Amino acid sequence: MKKTILLIAMTVFVAMGSIAQAQKIATINTIKVVDTLPMKDSVIAKLSSIEQGYVQRLQDLEMEMQNKDKEYQTKQALKASPAQLELIQKSFQRLQQEYQETTDAYKAEIQQEQVRLYNPILELVKKTAGDVAKAKGYAHVIDNSQSIVLWSANPADDLTAAVIAVLLKK
Repeated sequence: MKKTILLIAMTVFVAMGSIAQAQKIATINTIKVVDTLPMKDSVIAKLSSIEQGYVQRLQDLEMEMQNKDKEYQTKQALKASPAQLELIQKSFQRLQQEYQETTDAYKAEIQQEQVRLYNPILELVKKTAGDVAKAKGYAHVIDNSQSIVLWSANPADDLTAAVIAVLLKK
């Protein structure tokens, strides 16, 4: 009985090994591909435009907070009433809260826009990589942009240049 189970297990392992060897696997560096595409420039311009608006608003808030701080220091030096000082402090705290909310809104909007603007490009790269891989007889493509593939025996398995060439022709 043990020999039969061992024989079946060995047969399964050998079969799985031969299936894995029969499939060709390619790699691609999607970051390098996207960085090469001209359409990336319009994405960067749109994101930069969004950023400019927030940067200006954050600078204005910083200036207002500095002015409130100076006002507080001046009033304190002139021995202003505790009620006046408290009003300035509350105003300063509101500015700090608005600054934090603006920063959070900026981060959220930039993240949403990055996803919205980059997704069509990444889908195009994914489709093109699939087409190139299929034409070259590959069964799978692994994204190597994060250096996940530690070693490859054949540099020709890297489809990055071929995908860039196809996309630049479009």
